[in-house]
Amino acid sequence: MKLLLLCACLAVLTTSHAAVQMPSIFTDHMVLQRDLPVPVWGKASPGEDVTVEFAGQKKTTQADASGKWMVKLDPLAANAEPQVLKAGNVTIQDVLVGEVWLASGQSNMEWEMQMKPDSAADIPKATHPNLRLIEVPKTVALTPQDDVKTAWARSSPESAASFSAIGYYFGVRLQEELKVPVGIILSAWGGTRIEPWTSMEGFEAVPALKDFTADIRSKLPGSDSYRAVNEKYLSAIESWTQAARAALGQKQAIPAMPAQPAVLPLNQVTPTSLYNAMIHPLVPYAFRGAIWYQGESNHAEGFTYTEKTKALLASWRSVFQQPNLPFYFVQIAPWQYGAEDVEILPQFWQAQRECLNIPNTGMTTISDIGEVSNIHPAHKKEVARRLSLWALAKNYGRSEIDPNGPLYASHATEGSSIRVKFDHAASGLASRDGKPLTHFEIAGKDGIFHPAEAKIDGSSVLISAAAVPEPRRARFAWSKLAIANLMNKDGLPATAFHTHWPVDPDLGENLARGCTWESSDKNAYGWDTGLTDGSYAEFPPNCYATSNTDTFPKHVTIDLKKAHPLNLVRVGVPTVGSTKTIAVSVSTDGRTFREVGRHVFPLGKAERADLNFPDAEARFIRLSYLDHHEKLSAEYPNTFAFTTEVEAYRMK
Repeated sequence: MKLLLLCACLAVLTTSHAAVQMPSIFTDHMVLQRDLPVPVWGKASPGEDVTVEFAGQKKTTQADASGKWMVKLDPLAANAEPQVLKAGNVTIQDVLVGEVWLASGQSNMEWEMQMKPDSAADIPKATHPNLRLIEVPKTVALTPQDDVKTAWARSSPESAASFSAIGYYFGVRLQEELKVPVGIILSAWGGTRIEPWTSMEGFEAVPALKDFTADIRSKLPGSDSYRAVNEKYLSAIESWTQAARAALGQKQAIPAMPAQPAVLPLNQVTPTSLYNAMIHPLVPYAFRGAIWYQGESNHAEGFTYTEKTKALLASWRSVFQQPNLPFYFVQIAPWQYGAEDVEILPQFWQAQRECLNIPNTGMTTISDIGEVSNIHPAHKKEVARRLSLWALAKNYGRSEIDPNGPLYASHATEGSSIRVKFDHAASGLASRDGKPLTHFEIAGKDGIFHPAEAKIDGSSVLISAAAVPEPRRARFAWSKLAIANLMNKDGLPATAFHTHWPVDPDLGENLARGCTWESSDKNAYGWDTGLTDGSYAEFPPNCYATSNTDTFPKHVTIDLKKAHPLNLVRVGVPTVGSTKTIAVSVSTDGRTFREVGRHVFPLGKAERADLNFPDAEARFIRLSYLDHHEKLSAEYPNTFAFTTEVEAYRMK
């Protein structure tokens, strides 16, 4: 009997105190971040005491009602000697303390060492006992996950071969410079946009993304918004059922059933899906900062990307409890992008540069090592080195390093020339190949650019062209194919610039930029976007279209938020579609409109038209689509009316 009672008691103890569990980010060979509080967490039985021991520290906590527990180790000193981390019954061996970085993005960050000849040649030399690597497997989720199966490994030819080349080289560089252990956490997926890597809370933190966020919420099962939308749908179904039965009783046709509201699909392009499955399982692991190489999949959306980067950082900085988390990113390389307008990529480069206004960010320019025929340029070691310059300069006290290449600062007209001044050119400017500077252009008031001669003069460049005797503006490397040769004497390339984009010195502020609109024939195919986003890209989300009802005229009305004096409206159409005559009207009250101009667009040609008129006070701009070409362009029904962009100015 005593034996039976003892067995019963042991059984109760076993079931009430299940084994302590830790997420997969805690495994043998891991690296803990030095000099910061270090969260250690996991699961146990509700109410169970859990003791964590490491490096002479001993912390005890109690699992909450859901079984979750966490302690924070006091900041640790770097240590290359393997140590043991204990948490309850869990023992983790070979734990080092040093610097930990997160590496994320799409394919250029994911690109493996073994996939390019120059990096593959370094694989046999990849044995670095104090460099530790861990890769988060590709997976998706619609809700935040607590764990994902993975494990740390020492850097070796075997582990490095399939690891991110940039992540590996970045880690090697830091280890060589800092003489401490380094851990690289890779969480990347080729072909992905920025939205899947961002949390809902991140989107909600950016006012410019309010409509985008509301749309996601309405499609996310479990959210209040989704419930409200579908309650309304169910009410519509009930009404439809009654109407359908009545129609049958009267021997009439049943009306069409209401369309079911959309739901977020579960895949790697769905907003939040990769944050939920590949970032949140790491929360709240302590690490120094993040490196990011992404943008090819978002490159056609201009400054919207800047806002989405703010959202990404808002989400990561919040959940990892590091409001100043360093974030160093790569400005994507030149590439051909098919038949796309050559200016779309430079506009995206400007959006990436704008991200430098987000605190604690840095941009690595790689235009000089791009390959216009290959979206995956080979020189990953140099990309990693340039990223490491940011970390060394901003996080590790190397104040003598300037990680920036030359950045456009200002310009001024000097007779028939334009002088462009650069920041981050203290070491001087130079031509990378010793040849005359390339990819400089200037234009007069007509805005037509001509190739220009450019000469270095200290930290500035003097630009001129015989074809432009009275220059007003200049640009550099303003093409998706531009691999220019201007650099500073530290060898870092100058970043592309345009002296008038997006604010034209002759036109002033684009008053329509970012404004909302209403359509008389709203598109239901995903083209009801992009009308005022600053991008002339030809496909959604940057190109607008009406729907395809066979009713003309149809119109779209832009709300400028308040009344402004206007005298110029610029309208663009894409190569696709059969858009023909567009009339532009203005109004102060949104009810009474006065036409100020119209333009007939050719079939199958991307074109922009400037409609000039005497100063007119207006809050609303209406585009009326009066007719269409009979022939089709790109096989779209000619009843769609397309517009790439609308801009509004008051020229002085």
